Amino acid sequence: MKREKSNYMIQSVSHALDVLEELCKAAGEVGVTELSKRLKLHKNNVFRLLATLELRGYVDQNKDTEDYRLGVKALQMGQSYLTQSTLVGRATPILRELSDAIGETVSLAVLQAGQVQFPVSIESKRPVKAAPRIAVSFPAKLSAAGRLLTAQLSDAALTEVLAGNTVQDAAIRSQLNELRSTGLIIDRGAIEADVVSICKIIRGSNGDAVGAIEALVPQYRAKIDSLTPRIDEAAALLSTALGSAASTRAPLTTSLEKEVSTPAPTQPGTTPPTGTTTATTQPTARLTK
Repeated sequence: MKREKSNYMIQSVSHALDVLEELCKAAGEVGVTELSKRLKLHKNNVFRLLATLELRGYVDQNKDTEDYRLGVKALQMGQSYLTQSTLVGRATPILRELSDAIGETVSLAVLQAGQVQFPVSIESKRPVKAAPRIAVSFPAKLSAAGRLLTAQLSDAALTEVLAGNTVQDAAIRSQLNELRSTGLIIDRGAIEADVVSICKIIRGSNGDAVGAIEALVPQYRAKIDSLTPRIDEAAALLSTALGSAASTRAPLTTSLEKEVSTPAPTQPGTTPPTGTTTATTQPTARLTK
């Protein structure tokens, strides 16, 4: 029988990654004592981990305060992910086109270890806009994109994820059939007040959900009936670019056909749940303005 990967975990490596993740979440520099409290690790252990990471360039120390922040190697690693990811490479031009078409902030959302992450976020050019999802993550069950992606998990995985029987777990279970059948969620105010989130699933070559497109719209101008079809189109286009047989599409515009068919670019651009799901019409693949 194949062993679970968790059986191979190396504790010291896991603790080093905990340090990096805590520094990533911090608003500024953090000292050894504070990191020790947050991670519930002995100060000597944290100091040794920081010293190792500093020597390798993944953290920097402020010599005046002796506090720590992420180092340039962390940026290098993040940029390498962007250049290596087929999903990011395919998504970036499509998200730019969608943001221009609807005039709103749009992001690529992916699910990772119970958190929803946003490797690509395109900011709206309007003066009043929702903030882009840059260098942030949210617990999946508390965000619209996270709940939509969680619902796409296998029944076995979902049973384990929803075992806590919280309010959020119940909300996902009550919407499960709709979230799976439509691949769409429309949420008002889950993370930011007065912001509507419209998310649509993206599927890969095997038909599995690989992420979602999220559009964030100030509530006062959220015209759902006109926005949703365009988000559907973008999701269908990206799914097709990733090889999903489930997506049918009309011929692409010349510029997008070129961007989608070429290799990924080397430097792509940079509460209780209240969500409701809505069925959509069959998407086409051309983004219109």
